[in-house]
Amino acid sequence: MVYDLALLGGTAVSGGKVFLCDIFISAGKIAAISKPSSKKKTQAKKTIDLSGKLVLPGIIDSHTHFHLKLGKNYSSDDFDNGSAAAACGGITAYIDYTGQPGGTDLVKGLEDRLSSADGKSYIDYSFHSQITGFNGLKNPEKQMKAAFKAGMTTFKMFTAYAKRGLMSRDDEFFRALEIARDIGALICVHCENGYLCDMLTDRYAPSGGIGALPMSRPAFTEIESVGRVAQIAAAVKAPVYFVHLSAAGSAASVQAAREIGVKAMAETCPHYLCLSDKMYAEDDAWLYSCCPPFRGKENNMPLWHGLDSGSIQSIASDSCSITRKMKSGWGNDIRNMPMGIPGSQTLMPAVYTYGVKQGKITIERMVECFCENPARIMGLKNKGFIKKGYDADFAIIDPFKSVKVDSGKLMHNADYSVWQGKTFYGFPDYTILRGKILVENGKFIAKKPSGKYIKRSAPEII
Repeated sequence: MVYDLALLGGTAVSGGKVFLCDIFISAGKIAAISKPSSKKKTQAKKTIDLSGKLVLPGIIDSHTHFHLKLGKNYSSDDFDNGSAAAACGGITAYIDYTGQPGGTDLVKGLEDRLSSADGKSYIDYSFHSQITGFNGLKNPEKQMKAAFKAGMTTFKMFTAYAKRGLMSRDDEFFRALEIARDIGALICVHCENGYLCDMLTDRYAPSGGIGALPMSRPAFTEIESVGRVAQIAAAVKAPVYFVHLSAAGSAASVQAAREIGVKAMAETCPHYLCLSDKMYAEDDAWLYSCCPPFRGKENNMPLWHGLDSGSIQSIASDSCSITRKMKSGWGNDIRNMPMGIPGSQTLMPAVYTYGVKQGKITIERMVECFCENPARIMGLKNKGFIKKGYDADFAIIDPFKSVKVDSGKLMHNADYSVWQGKTFYGFPDYTILRGKILVENGKFIAKKPSGKYIKRSAPEII
């Protein structure tokens, strides 16, 4: 048999194991995996020697925002350049969000996003169904079932942003969790106490400055909200997934809920693991505005411990690129500030550098949180593992190769990075999507987008 591609002699990481192997690819799938052999003759159209390289499954970013509507504008990464940036970070699949107005049909929201993304993404993609105005939906159970059938098996809801029409009340969460439980779906929740955040924002924003951001959204507003939603999920006996945890207390709340049998899961992001609110004292601090904001450094290690212990299952980017120019109109008032930071391309390198290299988590656990768990929880069949018959998606890194982060050399359409000037390990030498090489020797070489929309299956609760 002549294979399309042979990856020889690399050190693969998958299923909690690290092993030397040769991997053979045909028709976009992993056709065979064997022990390395210098004697056998390889029959392949293209062969790559990966001696000394780490071969990981393609990274799955289960939380990102491309072409996100922000008032009259959109986030600066569209599906084209955003997915290219992601590929340059080893990501081979991402899950974005629908963004339809409150009360709009959920499947219509998907159709609109598919229309925007069609033919533009370099890597595979899917969407979470964003539920706004739950009580305004006509027959929400029917709509959620239809969305599930269309491949959106996860739904995002908010405990904040009432003024933007995103916030849901506790009774809406109760009903949505009931429906999700019955149809096998999963509710994903952005947790901040919206009423308190709004009050504190109005209190501190007039004084001016980016320092108002962490004061307006202190850690307890997230911790309280996580605990409250977890209690509702416990009463309903439904699984729940908490996005972008930023606070130590939130991780503790999820762990406590899991210990008493609540099917609670969570993700966090590199900027909450590695950075702190000291960033808001820097000259360009206003560029680092995001929600939740960066926390005190005392929150970093508990989040790492949560990943290591398994109470936090996933790491995602929450990437939302907004240019310097777009943010510059904030007028020293955070109420006018578009929130978000670019993070797709630096997602894996940040965690590999500050996590694996510094001994906070193992490479096996990083692969679980980046690949295996997102694939299982989000219903992405045939992805996340290096197994025969699975999609031939890979992020291949040289563990000894370092790169100094320069926003001008990243693929994001943003002219800054929260990681500017930092030395990172883990930028991929190769990113491969279904057997097609997108990044080679660290350079993006894809000529045209080849990403496909993925209809997801029912989430696996872990």
